[in-house]
Amino acid sequence: MVLGPGIMLLWLRFGLTPPQPLPLLAVALFLGWGMLAFAAVHPFARRMKPVTAGELFVYLHLDILALALLLFFSGGASNPFVSLLLLPLVIAALLLPVGQVWVMTAVTVALYTGLMFDYRPLPGMLTCYSPGFQAHLWGMWLVFTISALLIAGFVARLAAALRVRDRQVAQLREQALRDEQILTLGLFAAGAAHELGTPLSTIAVLAREIEYRLDDDAELCADLGTLRQQVNACKTILGDLLRSANLAADREAMQPLDTLLEHIRNRWQLLRPGIPLQMRCTGPWPPPAVAAPQAIGQTLINLLNNAADASPQQVDLEGRWGAGRVVIEIRDQGAGLTREAAHHAGEAFFSTKEDGVGIGLLLANAALERLGGRVSLWRDPRGETCTRIDLPAYASAG
Repeated sequence: MVLGPGIMLLWLRFGLTPPQPLPLLAVALFLGWGMLAFAAVHPFARRMKPVTAGELFVYLHLDILALALLLFFSGGASNPFVSLLLLPLVIAALLLPVGQVWVMTAVTVALYTGLMFDYRPLPGMLTCYSPGFQAHLWGMWLVFTISALLIAGFVARLAAALRVRDRQVAQLREQALRDEQILTLGLFAAGAAHELGTPLSTIAVLAREIEYRLDDDAELCADLGTLRQQVNACKTILGDLLRSANLAADREAMQPLDTLLEHIRNRWQLLRPGIPLQMRCTGPWPPPAVAAPQAIGQTLINLLNNAADASPQQVDLEGRWGAGRVVIEIRDQGAGLTREAAHHAGEAFFSTKEDGVGIGLLLANAALERLGGRVSLWRDPRGETCTRIDLPAYASAG
């Protein structure tokens, strides 16, 4: 923007006969704005905060006005350098939203049109007012207007499409990284499930033998019975883990929401018997079905464990449905997430618990996204922490 008008000023001073006096006020204002703009983008003066679209919109308008001021004192639309008005518009089309681009197009065309009627003329042949020259100037105006409209209509849309593509590529890159982490976790989980079968069976056998030997101690026998129950629950979980490896079969399976939640409640109470869990379902009867019940069930178990760790007093599980969607909410009375923790929630190996590894929410997000659902965390106005799961609903087979 500075180089083009600089060449124009040299042309005015040395390229015309006789040489033209330079418009000192316009030159001073233009160069002053150019120096300020250069200082703003210089590496040593660059701000840590990036320039917003609104700020860039204002800067480009100042560029156009400064250049139009120079053109006003040097022939207006008859100046050969009048097409430099398109440069800020091109930058706007590449970097700004489409609405701002159209506003800038209107301003640019309006300034060009104004320079057709009001300007300081140049001497010599360029001040000719013959009909042929006027037709030439209006032809230049028409070409400029068409170029501005093409830039706003085509380049701006192309730039917007490229920005959307860049965001999609970034999302796919993050998803690929997350999938790689999940694959690694899955490999370790499958290996651990295979290896834990033998020690769990040994613990169950030994607990049964000790219970037979000490059948006269009722309290100890009750504790041993609880131990065997927990071992059987662990073996059931490992069996479900290995069976759920067939994701295609699980995705084709359907289960009514109320049945799934009741099954999850009974299963989770075996794992955490000391924590009360209140469950309720609301919605028009009959309740809809959800796909992949094993994947959803394991996800709910992980989220219920997180809620129980934060609030051992009580955990609430609620399912409701309507308009083709199913919403499952898990509420606890914990301290909730800070703003920074909420921003990083769902990332691998980030956890607010001292001994946590941060994979529960990561696995929940990964599993639900493949089913067309999503999971979100928010703080209820009543002081409760709510984990919400949103899933597509299907007609129940029953």
